[in-house]
Amino acid sequence: MKKIKLALVKLPILSITLFFLSCVAAAYLHPGSEKEGIGYKSNHYSFTHNFLSELGELKTNTYQSNPAIIRKNNTPSMLLFNGGLILIGATLMLFYIQFKEVFRVFNDSKKTQFYARLWKPIGLFAGFFYVGVGLVPHDLDFGLHVFFANGAFLILFILCILHSITVFYSNLLSNQYVLGYLSFCILLFIYLGILFFGPEIGPGKNFTEAEWMLQVIAQKGIVLPFMISILHQVYGLHKLLRDTNF
Repeated sequence: MKKIKLALVKLPILSITLFFLSCVAAAYLHPGSEKEGIGYKSNHYSFTHNFLSELGELKTNTYQSNPAIIRKNNTPSMLLFNGGLILIGATLMLFYIQFKEVFRVFNDSKKTQFYARLWKPIGLFAGFFYVGVGLVPHDLDFGLHVFFANGAFLILFILCILHSITVFYSNLLSNQYVLGYLSFCILLFIYLGILFFGPEIGPGKNFTEAEWMLQVIAQKGIVLPFMISILHQVYGLHKLLRDTNF
């Protein structure tokens, strides 16, 4: 039961808190960037013009073709952001390793126990992809970084639906936690539409400043609901463990 409490309650709260703080600190330390394609330049991190992955880059302005654009060292921000992201991925994997156990211990419905076991590999894959994003900065290997980042959000969407099905059949958890996760699923579906069918952003692509900003803001707009939805599920599990004196 100590393992269940650690993986389903304590570690998620700690990881999300540390990730949020690491993002704030990384943004503060980021030296800024220049985007020659859209005529943008700043000496600080921008909420509207810098992707989250730019917090984890080794050096700034890597893909700018103008040799006069300085590539600044970004090591402090990189360590903070990527470390926080790897922690989130590892926490997600541990969460779904123990997720099935709480329903087994309390002898929940057979469907809930079955689905919780069935979805476990999907949870492990989701966590693995988030770890991959942190281990492969975009200026180290752009293609692999995008593969991990896009895959992480896509697998997360599938995982959220499957997670909701598991909780729906539970005799122990209220369906309010289903509605909470499904609300996040809708937002994530909209973001995936922008990500895969919206403006193409990347080295060698032609795009406007407005198209760039759309992708940047949409990415940040899904991260906060993701953290809130996880904490909402954690609260439900914490309440279950507390009410049953575990």
